[in-house]
Parts: sequence; structure tokens; C-alpha cells
Amino acid sequence: MRINYKNGRSMILLQDYTWLHAKAHFLRLAMFETTFENLRRTEFTTRFEYFKTHANPAHTGLDSIHASVSTPEDASSSSQHDRGFYVSSPASQLDRSVEESERDVFSQSILNDLCNAWFERYHPWFPILHRLSVIGTIEDTVPLEASLLYIVLKAIIAVTLPHWSLSNPISRETRSRISEKFRKQVIIQAISNLSLPSLQAVLIVTTIDYGAGRLSEFWNLVALCKRMGIQLGLRDLVANKFDNSNKLSTLPPRMIPVPTSLIEQEEKIRAYWMTEVLDSMSSLGAGWNLSLSLPESELWFPCNEAVWAFPEKTTSFSSFDDSEVSSAFSVYLNLVTHQLYQVHLFLQQSYDATSAIDRARWQSQCISVDEALDKWRNSNLETNYLGHDSTVVLSAVTFNAAIIALYQRLALPPKGLAEVHGPWYHAIQRCLNACDEMSTVIRAVNDADLENMSPHMIFCIFVAARFYLVHAKVLSVEIPRSLDLLIYGLKTCGQRWYFARRLERVLHTAIAEKQVPVVMSALPQQFYDLQYSSLDIDHALSVWAEDCRPPSV
Repeated sequence: MRINYKNGRSMILLQDYTWLHAKAHFLRLAMFETTFENLRRTEFTTRFEYFKTHANPAHTGLDSIHASVSTPEDASSSSQHDRGFYVSSPASQLDRSVEESERDVFSQSILNDLCNAWFERYHPWFPILHRLSVIGTIEDTVPLEASLLYIVLKAIIAVTLPHWSLSNPISRETRSRISEKFRKQVIIQAISNLSLPSLQAVLIVTTIDYGAGRLSEFWNLVALCKRMGIQLGLRDLVANKFDNSNKLSTLPPRMIPVPTSLIEQEEKIRAYWMTEVLDSMSSLGAGWNLSLSLPESELWFPCNEAVWAFPEKTTSFSSFDDSEVSSAFSVYLNLVTHQLYQVHLFLQQSYDATSAIDRARWQSQCISVDEALDKWRNSNLETNYLGHDSTVVLSAVTFNAAIIALYQRLALPPKGLAEVHGPWYHAIQRCLNACDEMSTVIRAVNDADLENMSPHMIFCIFVAARFYLVHAKVLSVEIPRSLDLLIYGLKTCGQRWYFARRLERVLHTAIAEKQVPVVMSALPQQFYDLQYSSLDIDHALSVWAEDCRPPSV
């Protein structure tokens, strides 16, 4: 659009005028921003020089994050808004604390302490690593990031750091954040890098999820471990001794690397069996785990722990698969992966609770499985040394939990069928005997050892305690005093594992509601129904526990 002025002046284009006006505006804005930036940079430089000159040298390490950048002199010369611009937020301070602490935990002294904690407190019931090899890696590998065991070291830190303390420990919140960060890194790295150390690392961090009561996450990690083990050919090693590896065989051939040392071979054997143990043990009592491996004879089991503690040169004189060098760990593996397989198989079957014929058939099969388990225990499970070996203790507790899981659905009739069938007193007595034996085992273990036990012991104790309570409530009898020992066992385990603290609250609530009708119970009603396994009701109990959780827990 053009404008003609009558006074004879030159014609001006309106769009040209608009453009000139905008250009002038942007030039003024640019000059303002440049001036502001120069002032801001000058003030920041002044503050930084002051901080360098007057900062307290004692404020180093983790404590330095709490030092304030602003000073009284600064306060008098700047506004409150300006001071807020330069002081770090609590979140950024915590991030710096975590980063600094991450570097600290990889120092040789702290890493040695954490690894020693792993081998003293966790290795007795989770013996998948060769101690001398791990310690040698820490001492000889520079930088540690170049080591194949770096992911394993991260997993060890993730598990041990939250419960590790020194005279000047890293704050509890920082330790928890580092643990969770390393746990996530281990899982992501293991998914993208298939190797034996990756599998070992994921197996180790499963302890975190189970101990926290995050069973869904735990089972997902176990599924990952099983798939990794298949790809690494661990089953071929344990079952076929690598007869089908890169050579002519009656078995389908596989292009998988053969172990280059006895240590590597033994670690692969132990990684395979630990995966199978976690899968079977964590689903004991449930009838939905259809992925369990079928037991086979002539399998390679782990060697004796005394032999496993020797260095590579010392162990080279003997093959680790010698049947004479069995161990308490091998006995535990046999129980969980072979003997309990029959319990899993029995619980996976369906039966008509309204049919007297079907009920009689189930009772007969149940007794048959029980007799086989009892025969195995009499010849394999030593009870004279319960207080001295964590694996023997775990085996005894697991065995008794299996008896309860086997019988509990048949002990008390389902709702609405009490008048038709009534209780099966043989099943009730077998379950009560198992509960009593478990409480005896707990009493034989000192508190320090009980605190360091496997978190998988937690659910076994809960299974027994739940049966005591439900039996007393349904049949209107007194609660056995042995229940106190089981609850004390959970309380002691709860010093380390949140899962135990959560289940302990459930039991205390059930005790307080002894005279309260089931329909008025604060707990999920399925807690009092033994047709549901303890695993089946775990999610409902976890939701209840979170709703009732105090803010400080």
C-alpha cells in the first residue's frame, strides 16, 4: 500500500516504514541484552574470585555441597533475587553428592570393603563368584572400567552399599540413590552385552528386588537370566558337558565357546544353577510356574566350597565335577530344583473340591509326594549343624515351607464345603509339624547370622506363620507360642530386608484381629483362605501395606 503526501514530499512505502521501525526495536533489544550480559558476567566473576579467596579449606568432599556461595558482603550489595540465582538448589547439591560418592566407592579401599562384605554376608548362600578372581581384578586392573568384571563390581556395590557403614559413611539417601542407579545400569548393560559377567551381575541384583518385595520386577529379571543362560549354552555345559560344542555329536550342534579354565567352567555351572534355584524357590506354593526345567540325572553340580576357595593353579589338579566333592550348596540345589519339582507339579494339577473321589485321589498323591520328600531329607539334610551353615539353615526352612505348600489347600476345606468334607487332620498335623520344625530352626540361629540370611528365607517364615494364624482363627483354637519365634525371625531379617518388615506388619495385624470376623478384617480376606498360596495374595498384601505405611517407613 502506498501513501502520497499532499505537501509534495517523497512517497513512502508503508511496508518500508514498518520494517525500519522493527529494525530499530531489535537493535535496542540487542544493546540491552549485551549490557545485561556484561553486567551479569562481571558480577559473577567478582563473586567467584571472592569465593576462591574466602572459601573454608575444610569444606571438602561430601560436606562441601552444604557450603553456601553467598556471603554477608554479597547480601549487602545484591538483591534477594540475585542471591537466589547463584545458590545451588538442594537437588543439584544432592546430584553432586551422588557423583562424588560414585567416584569414592570405586576407590580400591572402599571397593575392597564392599567386596569383602559381599563374600562374608551374601556369598555363603549366593556362591556364584570366585573370590580370589574378584579381589585380583580390583588390585591388578587399571582402569577398572577395562575389566570384564566391571559390571559385576557395579552389581556388588548396588547390593552391599545400602547396608554398608563406616565411621564416616556416605549418607543413607546417597547410598540408596547410588544403589538404584547402579542396579539400573547393570540391567541395561546386561541386555545389550551378552556375557557370563553380565549374567552374574543380573543374578546378583535380583537380591535387591526380592529383598524389597518387588516380586514382579524380580521375576522379570529371573526370566532375563534364564534367556541369557540359554544363549550362553549353560544348559549344554551342565547337562551335556559341551559334547555338542563345535563338533560331531548325536545332539544338535551349537557354536558356543568352551570354558578356557576350571574357574570359568565352575562359574558357568553356578550361574546356571542359581538361575534355576531363583525360578523354583520364588514360586514355591504357586501352581502357575510352567517354565521350570525338568530334572535330569547325571548333571554337573557345583564343587565343594573348600575347593572353590582355592586359586586357579591349586584347583587345576582336579576336575570340579567329581562326585566326592559335594557341598551344602549342592544339597540345597538338589532340594529346590529336583525334589521340589514334584511339589510344583502336584500344585499345577486341577481337582474338583466338590467331588469326594477327586479329593481322595488328591490326598493319596499328596501323601506320596510327602513320603518321597521325607525319604530324601532323612538321607541328605543334616540338622545337627543348623546354626553353623546358612545354606543348611536355608535348606531346612525351605523343606518345611514346601510341606506346608503341599498340604495347605487340603488341610481346611474351601468356603462353603466345610459341612461336606470337614478338615483333613492329617494335612493339618503335617503343616503344624513343619511350622514347629521351622521355629526350632530359627531359634538355633543367632541374630547376626539370621540378619545375613537369604531374603528367600523371609517368605518361608511367612508361609509357616500364616498357617499358624489361619488354623487358629478358622478352628477357634489358641495360637501356638512358636509363632513368636517366627515373627522374631522376620523382625531380625527386617534389619536388612524391607520385605520382612512388610510381612511382619501383616502378621501383627492378623494377631490383633484374632477375635474379629474375617469379613471385618482390615487385611484382604484372601489372607485367611488357604486355597490361595502366600504368593497369590502377595500383591493384595503389598497394596494393603502401602496404604497403611507410616510416612517415616
